[in-house]
Amino acid sequence: MARTSTKSPEAVYGPYCERGGFRVIYVDPDGGRASYFFEDEGQAKQEVAKLKRTIGRTPRVTVDEALNSYEVYMRDDKGNKVNSVAQTMIRLRRFFTDVAQALADLDEEVCASYYETLRTSPGKHGKPVSVDYHRNVLAESRSFLKWCMTKKKWIPNNPLADVEGIGKRNHGKEQHRIDESRTWFSTAVKYADEGEDGAVAAMMTLLMNLRCSEITERVVRDVDDRGRVLWIPDSKTKAGKRALVVPEILQPYILELVEGKRPDDLLFGYHDRAWPRKWVQRICREAGVKVVTAHGQRGLHSTIALEAGITPEVVARAMGHESFRVTAKSYAKPEALANARQERVGRVLEGHRGDERSRAENAAA
Repeated sequence: MARTSTKSPEAVYGPYCERGGFRVIYVDPDGGRASYFFEDEGQAKQEVAKLKRTIGRTPRVTVDEALNSYEVYMRDDKGNKVNSVAQTMIRLRRFFTDVAQALADLDEEVCASYYETLRTSPGKHGKPVSVDYHRNVLAESRSFLKWCMTKKKWIPNNPLADVEGIGKRNHGKEQHRIDESRTWFSTAVKYADEGEDGAVAAMMTLLMNLRCSEITERVVRDVDDRGRVLWIPDSKTKAGKRALVVPEILQPYILELVEGKRPDDLLFGYHDRAWPRKWVQRICREAGVKVVTAHGQRGLHSTIALEAGITPEVVARAMGHESFRVTAKSYAKPEALANARQERVGRVLEGHRGDERSRAENAAA
């Protein structure tokens, strides 16, 4: 005897009066059920009407098709940078291993298994991926499915909404102590004087609080006012668009990089965004100090700046972060305070050599 399908036709049921409100049930074409709860009966009825309008029109979109549409949305609608979109898609496709699967077939059990596979599978070096990595990918995947639900109406609910990340995040990156930074900085200057452009890029993470991508993407015309100003016309965030004063010690190296190049040439030539980080760590090993990341250098820059009296709001702006809602408008322009911060950081790392040089020059005069 032929086996009969147990799948229910697509349908909407309710609203049902329950304690504290009203419930609406939606059954998708594959028999999956989604439950919606509303405190107000009017809202529940509106949801019923909205869902009924979609009956018979729910497309059978695959995960692959949804990911392709999401890529276009991030690039064209949100305006995310091409490389950022590409990296996001690599992570999403690593999470959703069966991209040929229908999006509507994803449920919490399937998505939880995807997360468990990602969390326990080996990374590039044969060890399980870090907590930060798998939790970030989980968050990105949850955002993708939320977009599929709210923007495209391809799924009635987000099957990742209740899947919780496992493990404790590593908040904050290891930073050097002040004396370690002075040793690191002296070694970096030695390399820069020998013509190693990577050492200049590494110093920019510390002295100018720049992201690695912000360094490698700079072109010659971003260097302004005879090497005194560096423009960041685009960045990871809206707040990242800024103009920074180049610390005096970096200006000669920056001007050397500009020589003989066209306005749209890359300042450092072509390098991937890991290049400054590799140089930061190379200098650490040469200097015999703890190996830290470029993020750690940015963190140290902010630590020194805060201890020198610069407000958290201004430090956040200098880093290109959209945080600290209270602005520094009552004190001075953010650019002015950011420049003061760079001067102080430079003096600390040089061991106040700049002040001693000024005093010597005044005495000679």
